[in-house]
Amino acid sequence: MKIGTYYYPEQWPREQWERDFDNIAALGLQMVHMGEFAWFTMEPREGEINLDWLAECIEMAAKRKLSVILCTPTAAPPVWLVEKHPEILPVDDAGRSMRFGGRRHYSPTAPAYHEAARRIVGAMADKFGDHPAIIGWQIDNEYSSDFIDQNDHAVAGWREWLRKKYSAIEALNKAWGCQFWNTYYTDFAQILLPPDRDPKYGNPHHYLDTSRFWSAAFAQFNRIQAEILRAKVGHRFITTNFMPMHPDVSPADMAGDLTLMSWDSYPCPGQEHAPKDQNYRIGDPAQIGFMHDYMKSFHNRWGLMEVQPGQINWGNAPVHLFPGAVRLWLWTAFAHGAEFSTTYRYRQPRFGIELFHHGLVGPDGVTPTLGGREFQQTIDEIKRLDLSTAGVVGAILAGATPAVTAASAAAKTADAASAAAKTAAAHASPAAVAAPSTASSSAPPEKPPAAPIVTAIPAIGLVFDFEQMWWFKILPQSRRWSYEHLIRLWYAAFSRLGCAIKVLRPDQDWPADLPIIVAPALQMVDDSTIDKMTKYAQGGGHLVLTCRTALMDKTGQLFEGPIAKPILSLIGGAIEAYDGLPEGAMGKVDLDGKEFEWGIWGDLLYSEPETKILAKYDDQFYEGAAAVIQHKVNKGLVTYCGVFGEEAFTNALAEKLATQAKVPITLLTPRVQILRRGAYRVLLNYTTATVDAPAPAKTRFVVGARKVEPAGVAVWKE
Repeated sequence: MKIGTYYYPEQWPREQWERDFDNIAALGLQMVHMGEFAWFTMEPREGEINLDWLAECIEMAAKRKLSVILCTPTAAPPVWLVEKHPEILPVDDAGRSMRFGGRRHYSPTAPAYHEAARRIVGAMADKFGDHPAIIGWQIDNEYSSDFIDQNDHAVAGWREWLRKKYSAIEALNKAWGCQFWNTYYTDFAQILLPPDRDPKYGNPHHYLDTSRFWSAAFAQFNRIQAEILRAKVGHRFITTNFMPMHPDVSPADMAGDLTLMSWDSYPCPGQEHAPKDQNYRIGDPAQIGFMHDYMKSFHNRWGLMEVQPGQINWGNAPVHLFPGAVRLWLWTAFAHGAEFSTTYRYRQPRFGIELFHHGLVGPDGVTPTLGGREFQQTIDEIKRLDLSTAGVVGAILAGATPAVTAASAAAKTADAASAAAKTAAAHASPAAVAAPSTASSSAPPEKPPAAPIVTAIPAIGLVFDFEQMWWFKILPQSRRWSYEHLIRLWYAAFSRLGCAIKVLRPDQDWPADLPIIVAPALQMVDDSTIDKMTKYAQGGGHLVLTCRTALMDKTGQLFEGPIAKPILSLIGGAIEAYDGLPEGAMGKVDLDGKEFEWGIWGDLLYSEPETKILAKYDDQFYEGAAAVIQHKVNKGLVTYCGVFGEEAFTNALAEKLATQAKVPITLLTPRVQILRRGAYRVLLNYTTATVDAPAPAKTRFVVGARKVEPAGVAVWKE
């Protein structure tokens, strides 16, 4: 894995460029990321393209053996383009245009913007497409918008998208249930484009298609640039940097035009309400790990494009990170198989809206920040690894037998105020990017190496679907409901057992050799999804379904029949009713004689005679009703968890199911993970307490020690 940084030479005096590149190399960084907000500097007037300054910077990087990720600059259109084509500025539902003066002030459907993007991206590809120092290209930056554009071109694009999807207006009326308020359309030209995803009391199906269209619009704009690059850049990767779970863009819509997926991680924006411990200074390992594995699920190639380097300007509070947190995040990316990790940014800016956003060095351009020192420490630690033995990526049982071990169950969970230097951790990753060159040879980088042979390790499938997230945001049915939180709960529960998590999507094959697949809240399903569920379970797999599964078809309309009609034969029961408790209220559920809390959602289940009841509600007027049931289906099992429980319940149920499926587990402290890369075991401690690494007695640690400090890492070889 290469480690690098964003650098914006156009923001600093030319006489400081050489010094900055020297210092970047001196920190041990191996790559720089340039160009994403420099359109005006590249093209100060229409058609007057000047890339010589950028060529000079690329050569400075190459001279210092720094690889380059080059970016297209379309996230920030220049003023001359906005003045000539004001229609590229998004218009809100009150008819007000977004103003020039920041970034992301464009609509992805504007034809004039497409034309301008083709010109600048084409010029960059022509000049730099085969440069040996460039290992990959990033298109645009963090695709998103403040609202859904109401320009004529956006509305026209929306209506054309609907025509292609439905062909006939009668089909749209049926899919949208227009008979409900008697809101029938007679022509696609009558249909307005909503400015957001809140239907208020309008038609939710209209808004679901709006989410689909807006993501497709960004994907089409991305495709324009990807097609230009693909013809010029050879084997260099093409990516864009996604924000986690941002509703404007589904990564699946862009994956076909990208060769590597990447995302931006800011684990500590200070958004927690009344936190009871200092974990908010370290971040949520389930959220971070899930996004890593989600990115990996598309091409098995991914990178961490931005990782938080310190305090940031845009959060709710400027949280000072726990000592070691930045290093911990780098090792986490390493352990999950990232090809690179970079950070925004090298120098803390002296001006602009993000002048309080930390970098690897301060505004003087010289003095390393705390985050910069942790970057340097991590780079030094990686050098201790034998990278030739690092290939396999995934969770590992860390020397455990099939029996459960209490590896770190005795670890304290109370806060530790220790600010001591963190012990090191290391982990290897295959370098799937070409080595940089100091010459101007036109020889293309080598092809990425073939994937290493993977040794079998315990892995659990977890199904995630971006469309379900859209629909839940439109019709949550409960203010407490969060699809993202439900996904993270299940991810964390199996991570705690030392299992690898393989993120799956409804539109891809579900591997039959996974012992357990959890598919939380797939509320919208079609025949193909039900077929995957059935085939997996009948073939001997253990399928875990949850509340709000198979309630409706892909248009978002409820099935005609009993609740969850398509899966009733699989779960061996029926959903008689459901309950959701008001904010602050909690109910109780009994699992194996232990009482756990729930509050968000609870299905009241009926079980058929051959179906086992695993958990029951333990209070409310329906005390004794089934909450979790399990049904044998041919060679396999289907468990239906009807209750959206709290963390302790999900952990207990996951442990029960893993044991039942004979998945060997290592019982870890919550927020502690053990990952494997090749011959190396990597323990990641996301707690504020010291934990013990469950390594064999005579283990020699490559990085760190058996006692792993708060926000610390340990690495050993087996």
